[in-house]
Amino acid sequence: MIKKHSSSKPEVDLKAQSAQQPKFNWAIVAVVICLAAILLIIRSFKGKTEEFKNKQIPEAIKKVLNNPSTKFEIASVVEKSGIYEFVLKLNNQDYTSYITKDGKILFTSGVELDKVGKQTAAATTEQKKLTCNDLQKADKANLTAFVVSNCPFGLQMQRVYKNALAENPALSSNLDIKYIGSIVDGKITSMHGDEEAKENLRQICIREEQKDLYWPYVSCYMQAGKTDECITSSGVNKTQLDGCTGDAKRGLAYAQKDFDLASQLKVSGSPTLILNGKQVVSEFDFGGRVPNSIQTIVSCGSKTPDSSFSTQISTKDMATAFATTDEVASTGTTTSAAGCAPAK
Repeated sequence: MIKKHSSSKPEVDLKAQSAQQPKFNWAIVAVVICLAAILLIIRSFKGKTEEFKNKQIPEAIKKVLNNPSTKFEIASVVEKSGIYEFVLKLNNQDYTSYITKDGKILFTSGVELDKVGKQTAAATTEQKKLTCNDLQKADKANLTAFVVSNCPFGLQMQRVYKNALAENPALSSNLDIKYIGSIVDGKITSMHGDEEAKENLRQICIREEQKDLYWPYVSCYMQAGKTDECITSSGVNKTQLDGCTGDAKRGLAYAQKDFDLASQLKVSGSPTLILNGKQVVSEFDFGGRVPNSIQTIVSCGSKTPDSSFSTQISTKDMATAFATTDEVASTGTTTSAAGCAPAK
């Protein structure tokens, strides 16, 4: 008799089969979602940064410069410590500046406190606004403006002086321009490089050896920075000028006196006003960076002010940087206290 084999199929091990199936990895999904979120944040931040670079920052700079003809460029916008840090390219110079994220407050310079150490509360407290009674008096007041030749705001101060002198020539014996810099290994240096240093030296030499031609030359130079054209148009004796700039006993000796005084008074920013060789004075305590403020400071610093100082002169804003005109249209707001300072 033939036996029939069982036709039943072998049992399948369902647990083993399940173990062989690929599992759904939630960890990978979480990582992908996080990466996508980060990319969205980066894209959003990049878009915000580009908006500041192309719109908010240029609008803020235009308000500060107050001169539509002045050309500038914004570069390297980065978020830093809750604000935007950017590089302003102006007159072939780079200036690191800062702006708040709402675009309402612009800082033309900043100090990173962790690099300079702790500062006392007194050093960081806003200084009291000076009045006429706070100014030191002298028989003959002297107001010295320390500048560098290619700083937009140093040029602005030179315009203020030029216009104050034009409106009230009696100020000529009260106002001085001096320069900030140093001499290293027999070579003049300045905060914005070699070209500015050379121009500082030229202006110092003209001031010392061709005094009557100083303002004609500077008035031309501040229009477009064309040295050779301005030497010719102002009538400066080029042979005498070259002799001064090339002679360490003349040009560098004159410059060293400026630099020593600036160092003694702890002057570093352009422009800085010093009254009667001792007191740092802000023109913004007396009306802004305008001609009448300069006359007011001189009057307040005089024991017996000249009678002409009681007559108000121009209160119009002066152009910053190189510009063909001195005055700019009034904005109805106080001019900016911006200045140039050495790179940190």
